[in-house]
Amino acid sequence: MKFFIIFCNVLLITILSSKSFASGEVNVYSYRQPILIDPFFEEFTKSTGIKVNVLHAKKGLLERLLSEGANTPADLILTVDISRLKQFVEKDVLIPIDSSILKKNIPSHLRDSKNRWFALSKRARIVVVSKDRVPIGAITKIEDLAEPKWKGKICTRSGSHAYNRSLLASIIAT
Repeated sequence: MKFFIIFCNVLLITILSSKSFASGEVNVYSYRQPILIDPFFEEFTKSTGIKVNVLHAKKGLLERLLSEGANTPADLILTVDISRLKQFVEKDVLIPIDSSILKKNIPSHLRDSKNRWFALSKRARIVVVSKDRVPIGAITKIEDLAEPKWKGKICTRSGSHAYNRSLLASIIAT
């Protein structure tokens, strides 16, 4: 946890504009849940003296950025998955970050080839089964759930949910 807080501090310091530092504040647009991300911002402010203003949203940040254009106060965008991130890239609202620190610490497969985004985290997809109803070894990988015998026996989010679309895309890509 301490390493992650330090890393977030380095990330924020690295990618924020000098204008943000001059004002002593940074503006973050975030899809991340406040309970998960606000402690990192609090630690960043405590460590640096730079105030973090966060706009938390469940949807609409891309539309907001598009309407604000060059006048956006946002210095940093935090999104929750690759499908939303792809929308930001497709609408060309991200600018490249030239940071040797980020390039050194974030592997190339976890960042954009044009350095417009850097991943901070990855999601784990875990399958939980009833040992009383499912024989050990019957499900060894997520793709096993596509077998007809599991139809109607799986509890998951809607297939149209962004997280499930991202999961499906990652399965197809591998």
